[in-house]
Amino acid sequence: MSSSDSYLSWLESAQTKHPNYASQLNQLGEYYKQKLWHQLTVLIEELLPQQEFQSFLISFYDNFITAFAHRINLLKLAQIAEVTAKQYKQPEQAIQFLQGAIKQITESGQRHTEQPMLFLRMHIAEYKLQMGATDECKTLIEEGKETLDTMENVDPAVSAVVHYVRSLYYKYKKSFADFYKSSLLYLAFISSEQLPQEQKLALAVDISLAALLGENIYNFGELLLHPIIEVLDTSKDYRWLKEMLECFHAGDLHKYDELCSQHKSVLNNQPALTENVHQLRQKITILCLMELIFSLPAQERTISLETIGQRTKLEVDGVEFLLMKTLSLHLIEGIVDQVDGNVKVSWVQPRVLTNPQISALKDRLDGWIGKVTSASLALEEGSLDVMVA
Repeated sequence: MSSSDSYLSWLESAQTKHPNYASQLNQLGEYYKQKLWHQLTVLIEELLPQQEFQSFLISFYDNFITAFAHRINLLKLAQIAEVTAKQYKQPEQAIQFLQGAIKQITESGQRHTEQPMLFLRMHIAEYKLQMGATDECKTLIEEGKETLDTMENVDPAVSAVVHYVRSLYYKYKKSFADFYKSSLLYLAFISSEQLPQEQKLALAVDISLAALLGENIYNFGELLLHPIIEVLDTSKDYRWLKEMLECFHAGDLHKYDELCSQHKSVLNNQPALTENVHQLRQKITILCLMELIFSLPAQERTISLETIGQRTKLEVDGVEFLLMKTLSLHLIEGIVDQVDGNVKVSWVQPRVLTNPQISALKDRLDGWIGKVTSASLALEEGSLDVMVA
């Protein structure tokens, strides 16, 4: 029996064992005989998400896909291999399988093997992390990021997996800021609507907590505008987290204290938050200062320390420390005048505005336009008086 006959023979036996897929398996055989590799790939992609089909996916890959693995789009092959690897019970087995898939890609004779190989290496890194081999995982994701940065015309699926596995590593290491940045990059290459509801909620919760806890993260607008955050609105258990993000974005220190009191029992069940109470207080206080500055016209940003103290609930010494901290983080630029007891702010870090803030900015611009128009009319009237005289 030829190798081709053996693959078709396996398909025939599979139709008997899995009658629910008899017609699809028969169609795959027809595509194979006619060498219609694209149509064959499309049908396999349609079958991959189905749980019953996945029950014999390993055997399907070993006994059929290997027959034409070198002929189809290699990134599609890598994606099929990734789903197949998930069917193994042990991460070591999955890694061994993916390494075999990389070998198939290397020996395929096709050009442009870099992206599918990177895709599979990142999933190997994911399994390494599951095994607790963090050093090996770190090496793979660092090499993966370097490789990605040198590529052009990268498929979104490849970019997404690089940032996704990096986010998993940073979550494991409790590196909140790096997790936040990697997760946002991951979301830039996928549609959050395609994620299962449970995974979407889990990611929304994780990225929100990382934004609150991440060092040097003082801009929440981009996250609040992302569709994934909408899942928090419909979650009874995590609606408070959306409120907390909005509070930090607005720099509303008084609202923060209200939320902490209102959701005390829930917050106490979040170890990451309870362990970083001081850092959270410092961040919301800095954001309160930034919001105060941002709300003022550029020409009116000389603010008394007393005013800042009233807004931030700090004594004068605390206000001075707050200003030094905010200046050192390069969130604002300006000069503190201790003699006159004020600060002259020349610059505040730009940020992504939410819709209510854009509306408020529009009102300010309308006011400015009104003043310019009035001044223009006054100048015109003045010039006419001069001409008449």
